[in-house]
Amino acid sequence: MRNLTGNLVFRSIAVQHSNVTFSGMGAVLRQVSHTVGLVSGDVQPMFATDKNMTVGTIKDINFVGISFDSNNNTDAVNSNQRGFYIVGVDGLRFTYTIGHSTGTRRGYFAHLDNSKNIQVTGHRHDKMTGGYNVRFCENFVMTNFIFKDFSEAIDLDGPSKRVVIRSGIFEGTDRTKQCIDINDQIDASIGDFCCYFTGTIALVNYKTTTPETYAEYVVNAPVRNFQVGKRIILSNITGYQIGDAVNSPSFFIGWDWAAGNHAGAAPVQDITLDNIYLDDAGFIQVLEATGLVLKNVTLRGGLSSATYAAVDMRSSAATADQIAYSDLDAQIDGMRVEGAQRGGVKISAASRAVVKGLMTKGNNTLGGTDSDLTITGMETRACRAVVDDCDIEGTVTLTGDSTTIAAWAANTFYKKNAIRTNGGNFYKAVAEGYSAAATGPTTTGLNELDDGSALAATWAGSTAYVVDNVVKNGAAYFICMTAGTSAATVGPTGTDLRIADGTAVWRPINGAVRWEYMLTPYSVRWGKNNRVRGTVAFNGDVQKYIYGESIAPEVGDLAATGVVNKSVFVARRRTLITRVSYQTTAAVVADPTNYRSLLLRRYRAGVPTTVSTIDTTTTGFTASVYRDGGVTASPAGAYMEPGDILQLTSNVGGTGVAISGLGFTVDFIEF
Repeated sequence: MRNLTGNLVFRSIAVQHSNVTFSGMGAVLRQVSHTVGLVSGDVQPMFATDKNMTVGTIKDINFVGISFDSNNNTDAVNSNQRGFYIVGVDGLRFTYTIGHSTGTRRGYFAHLDNSKNIQVTGHRHDKMTGGYNVRFCENFVMTNFIFKDFSEAIDLDGPSKRVVIRSGIFEGTDRTKQCIDINDQIDASIGDFCCYFTGTIALVNYKTTTPETYAEYVVNAPVRNFQVGKRIILSNITGYQIGDAVNSPSFFIGWDWAAGNHAGAAPVQDITLDNIYLDDAGFIQVLEATGLVLKNVTLRGGLSSATYAAVDMRSSAATADQIAYSDLDAQIDGMRVEGAQRGGVKISAASRAVVKGLMTKGNNTLGGTDSDLTITGMETRACRAVVDDCDIEGTVTLTGDSTTIAAWAANTFYKKNAIRTNGGNFYKAVAEGYSAAATGPTTTGLNELDDGSALAATWAGSTAYVVDNVVKNGAAYFICMTAGTSAATVGPTGTDLRIADGTAVWRPINGAVRWEYMLTPYSVRWGKNNRVRGTVAFNGDVQKYIYGESIAPEVGDLAATGVVNKSVFVARRRTLITRVSYQTTAAVVADPTNYRSLLLRRYRAGVPTTVSTIDTTTTGFTASVYRDGGVTASPAGAYMEPGDILQLTSNVGGTGVAISGLGFTVDFIEF
């Protein structure tokens, strides 16, 4: 066990030798507190190794059939009763063990630190505060378990590698108690269990307070690098009466930046939820993740508070650090959301959002009008969205606004994922640093250097620095993460994400910004197989960057005078016109008196409604260069029902103007 500052440890049985089996099928062990100077912070394990041992100091320890009763209600100060506190063991087995209390719920069954090759088989747990707490372990396998009446059943509470938890039951006594906490884990396969009347089933994140090694952990050393959780599968899970609408989501993924800044490190990555079936359950909450897959997920009767959806995914984007390192890259591949209190699925500030096979029905049971699918803030991280094969009963709302993207500026520090315009193009920062004094990015490359690194001040000893100060030390560059006074000599060096320098803390950066050219500031690919029984609404300038179907009629030559009408197509499904682009084979000079207009209208039962209109009064045509047709976000005429007709009309003003080789392209989506 680690050194506990200010706490004493009193073990009943010392585990100090290898190749030992403690067997007691049917035996019940109960502790009695020591009586001299007892305080509530004292730790009293039944079995314990020595403190802070290295892995393999002891080998092959078995606990078979032992029952630990944590009832110690005569302990007036309620000291910390624990069954097992094991450190440094290679080959640890718990077989058909039982943790329970014959009094009030209290105690903790097992704390396992810095060990490997651990097997837990057939464990039963009832009316005990905690089950298994696992830190800095490797190769942990738990199977065939039952947890009832707990506060937190399994706490993967620090960096561990290769964890398997399969085949079991979690049954709670209220809807606030957590089943599994998955922190800082690398490679985990968890599932094949049922949950009833519990709080959050699984929380997946990593902590900014967890150091890299066990040796650093036991001495409370400052964190140098974050232990990013990755490659975690949660599958084949059912849940009924799980969590609530506010504080206990059914699943929670990602880090809350209000609790700490992890700039320099990505969020949890490669997380999969597969074959998840929930009924009367709190919302699925995702704060950040990359490589997140939600596959074959059913949520009936989803609970959520105002502005939150039944499946709610929103990454942090309030600061430059958050935009840089709180990413959201998510894929839905088969999901049903039915009977939710509010909307179905909300995705905000993502870099990638793929929604395939979403089915929604009967949501907004509280009487609201939230959308069944919302994708918003797409300009924040240059989102690439895909929506296909969906059957959505309510509304779809898509929001993005490229006009909010700022222009590139000289002599400016840019953090990762900053998006800027320059020369009519869009660019995203892929390395952090200062921009140059002039020009900015101009190419279509993926890693264009924009070097203003000379702006970085040279590091100085015994100097006060504040957050976001940038310095050069030797040939390397660093940005201040914690304000403080630098050391007298040396300064920050190395590649750790947090580098102590006196009382200041730094992280390394590139020094010069590098840019990735983006063809569009964001985009939505709308598939052919979507059905929406509500409506599809655009906000911002989504109509410019959504891609579905298109048709390209050719009008030909127009004389200077005379009205021209041309039918474009008849809608066969519900349709939304998103863009119109015109082109000519010869230039047309703008003239406020003698001109032509191009008017696109929808006809429903013979009644026209305007989709868009342009003319040549102030802007003409350049030969073989397209001109935008002026469709705004979701105008009334752009919505077509089956049988509606789309028609182009060209009127003249004054003596008119001839147009040669007129053609146009109509982009639309069907739903």
